[in-house]
Amino acid sequence: MLRQTWLAEGRAPVPEDAIDAGLWEEIAAEAERCEKVAVVRHNQRPGLLAMRDGSITSPQRCKVHPGSAALNALARSKNLADAAAEATGQGRMTPIRYGFKFYAPGDYMHVHRDDGKCDITFSCGLTPNLAPMGWLPKLRYLPTQQVTEQLADTPYPADGESFPILCRHLTGFDGRRIPHWRTPLETASREVLITICFADLSA
Repeated sequence: MLRQTWLAEGRAPVPEDAIDAGLWEEIAAEAERCEKVAVVRHNQRPGLLAMRDGSITSPQRCKVHPGSAALNALARSKNLADAAAEATGQGRMTPIRYGFKFYAPGDYMHVHRDDGKCDITFSCGLTPNLAPMGWLPKLRYLPTQQVTEQLADTPYPADGESFPILCRHLTGFDGRRIPHWRTPLETASREVLITICFADLSA
């Protein structure tokens, strides 16, 4: 089922029971500790920048931290690796990048594409009030330069679609091919996003 959804939609919802509830509690406690020493990521360079690996960088603002033991345990869980392999049809799926993103009111991420090494990106909220992820699946296989030319002046494309960022329920998506973004946070409190990127190291 994950494979069919991935091929058709570029998404892979992870079963809710794949991650132990106790681990989520450990991650929540870890996030509170990490937030105190998180660093500000504020790229103010205007427009989109196409990179050699096919990724696209753009303006963003939030705080970030790579996490510690609890987030590491989530990233390296067998159930998550199995979901990544089933969705992508690739064998040796390994987490290569993961961390917390702390969004304060007004924080944002303009339209972009993930690192070219990321075969699948998993995201979820650790808090319940994150807005849906905006994305443009119709541009999934468009060459990078064409994407940057088409979206250069549209940080949050009006013709885009979206999928929900669920609390403590991971969804995989084809972030290296599908342009996606986060509009400015409108809640009065800070929210926490988790991202985990997998790559097939056997390739």
